Amino acid sequence: MLRSWRSVMFAPVGDGQRRRRGSDVVRLAVAALVLGCCLLVIRFDSRVDRAITQVIHPPPWSIDWLVTVVYQGGSFGVVLVLVTLAVVARRWEIARDIAVSAAGAAAAGGILILFLGGRGGRPAGIVIHGYYLSFPVLQIAVFAAVATAALPYLARGVQRIIEIFIALVALACAVGGHGLPLNVGGSLAIGWGVTAVVRLVFGSPLGLPSAGDVQLLLEELGIGASNVRPLPRQVWGVAQFEAVEMGGTDGPARLGIEVYGRMRLTPGC
Repeated sequence: MLRSWRSVMFAPVGDGQRRRRGSDVVRLAVAALVLGCCLLVIRFDSRVDRAITQVIHPPPWSIDWLVTVVYQGGSFGVVLVLVTLAVVARRWEIARDIAVSAAGAAAAGGILILFLGGRGGRPAGIVIHGYYLSFPVLQIAVFAAVATAALPYLARGVQRIIEIFIALVALACAVGGHGLPLNVGGSLAIGWGVTAVVRLVFGSPLGLPSAGDVQLLLEELGIGASNVRPLPRQVWGVAQFEAVEMGGTDGPARLGIEVYGRMRLTPGC
């Protein structure tokens, strides 16, 4: 039962290999660019925030409670659920990435708040009624860091749910007046960027199956094989294995195996 529960919530552990990806460098650069653009616009032009807030704020009285529930319950609830699942499943690498990402986002956000002040870097005299002006929105930055840090370890269906919550919580934050749209966008960039740094430090899980996993998949396909082992040289996008096929009419034969993604298996000679 515990194994089936883990398989629903988490991606396969596989062989545990990790790799520092070039894409994380790109993510960090994009996050820094977005953060810089948000800071510049906040400092020199508040018309963007004013134009957006006139459309989305305040929310209709009938759904005001829903906006609050999504913002508070979504941000705190998702963080609590992710941390609890990681601890209960004893996936300590997930707990580590979550903790370091949350601490990094809180530290970066705190430094920016101290540096920019309570007005978020806006010139004196700028007032947008109904909104907190401080930058970043610390709750959003930490939430984004925790959610994005956990994504590579989760099953695909759970990943999509978390991604939807990220969008809903960010929207509810802006609609409910907890943070101006540019503040929210910059806070998401901080969380995303901190997670990219954490992955560059610790590496990203490849999510590829181990030799034992491939052995079980072959058995499910009705293919008898032994001595399953990964090839010394791997290529991007596919995990390559080789094995000895048993039970063939011509005796044992070499079996080449290619695994695409996390679940699909394509055997071939």
